[in-house]
Amino acid sequence: MVDMRSRLRSRSGARLPGLAPAKWIATAGLLVILASSGLAQNLAQPDPPPPDLTQLSLRQLMEVKIETVYTASKHEQKVTEAPSSVSIVTADEIQKYGHRTLADILRSVRGLYVTYDRNYHYLGVRGFNRPGDYSSRVLLLVDGQRLNDNVYDSAPIGTEFPVDVDLIERVEVIRGPSSSLYGNNAFWGVINVITKRGGGLPGAEASGEMASYDTYKGRFSYGGKFNHDLELLLSGSIYDSLGPRRLYFQEFDDPTTSYGLADRLDYDRFKSLFAMLTYQDFSLSAAFSSREKGIPTAAWLGNGVQ
Repeated sequence: MVDMRSRLRSRSGARLPGLAPAKWIATAGLLVILASSGLAQNLAQPDPPPPDLTQLSLRQLMEVKIETVYTASKHEQKVTEAPSSVSIVTADEIQKYGHRTLADILRSVRGLYVTYDRNYHYLGVRGFNRPGDYSSRVLLLVDGQRLNDNVYDSAPIGTEFPVDVDLIERVEVIRGPSSSLYGNNAFWGVINVITKRGGGLPGAEASGEMASYDTYKGRFSYGGKFNHDLELLLSGSIYDSLGPRRLYFQEFDDPTTSYGLADRLDYDRFKSLFAMLTYQDFSLSAAFSSREKGIPTAAWLGNGVQ
């Protein structure tokens, strides 16, 4: 299965590194064909309209499927029975709306917002996002395991997040303090990213992306379910973006600081690996992530430059 999601924008001089113009044209043509075929398939199969609950009988209302949540009480329960305000973003919604990072997913959730300083993404909840907190007031989990670091208690939600969004089965957002269950980071809420299992992928799967600012991303995954309920998931991703060619910062408009111009300093690159082995209720997972980010804002210079 090849899943090519392309976000193409015409840009003079954009060229795939290491490829001749003919190969670049062939690659772009292949992406357009695959993208258009996927779009045609989506248009041919529209989503069914939601049922009108006012027209259902009492018995039919009792049979309406209600989503379940685990994170609210550390056990599976219906959303209507959870002692917290809960929002759930599913894999179908992630694909439908084209979310490419965890920050994109959280930005779509009611009551949450994300800020970006061209270095990291920071999460705010209901208007609170104190500078310097590094999202430390929110607990981030992956399959129930804490992901906040042990230095600043920061929650990685941008390109430094170690799990590719295509491997996410659902994201559970629990609002409100949950320190009695999870500790001091769960002040504004808890975010639990639940990944897909090996049986959720149809064998080998590859995807590629192209975007403006010379942005390219590739992913290769393999998943399978074997005898005795044994499931295996392996995935690797690579991402490279040069970012805007030139940025201007008035605060640094000085001959000693290049007159406030940052040339090719907003690049972003990462590599990530994820593996999960599951047997019935037991799971073993491992993740590796390496990120290199240019910082065009020169935050280390402080406010002394005029």
